[in-house]
Amino acid sequence: MKHLFSPLLPRDPLQGPVLALAAHPDDEVIGAGGMLAWHALRGHAVVVVHATDGAKGDPGAREHDIRAVRRREGEEALARLGVGAPRHWDLPDGELPERLSDLTARIEAVMQEVRPRTLYSFHAGEAHRDHRAIAAATAAAARALPAACRCLLYGVNFTPPGGTLFDVTDVFPRCHRALHAYASQNAYIDLPGMSEHRCRAAVVNVDVPGVLYGEQFLDLAPHELASVHRLQEAFFRVVQREDA
Repeated sequence: MKHLFSPLLPRDPLQGPVLALAAHPDDEVIGAGGMLAWHALRGHAVVVVHATDGAKGDPGAREHDIRAVRRREGEEALARLGVGAPRHWDLPDGELPERLSDLTARIEAVMQEVRPRTLYSFHAGEAHRDHRAIAAATAAAARALPAACRCLLYGVNFTPPGGTLFDVTDVFPRCHRALHAYASQNAYIDLPGMSEHRCRAAVVNVDVPGVLYGEQFLDLAPHELASVHRLQEAFFRVVQREDA
């Protein structure tokens, strides 16, 4: 039996164009904001998709129009990373599993359009049903990806088990500043603080001077997405006692 620490890999082999899939305006910055900032600094074309309208992101009804607020915050956060405005699909927040066929078709279409060399999407072990729907649709649409695409699956609710680790120490200040853009969400949860703790914890086993923050992903090829998704989904259904 050998150690299974996540390897710290170089970022340089990652190429653009980049496609990042998110369910809500903030997911991609929480899960992969450092890497998206790095891609932007490298001059890679980055396309971000926000699948839902984020309408359920204000349970205390603090905002008059939470959809518009979250759209503005999402655009500002990406601008702080150096990334252009996202594409808004405006599907109903919390209802992506009921629209899985449409979601898969949309994802397949944007994959065919962008032809990404690097893809960011959710891993199957997420808690939020919208996140898991994006993960399932990504796996189902994977045939539309270039064979050489690096598929980096991130987590918002849970850090992906195993996988690959990237050093984001140099770009973490951009990510931290971007997370401050989500004022409507930070009214309920400290996204900058919690994300800082998570990125610090990711490198607990990295004995490399100067590596202070990391982001962790399942690192897969397109042809591996469907089978790994099925295995991971089955595992989490058992450990979380989920029937469906």
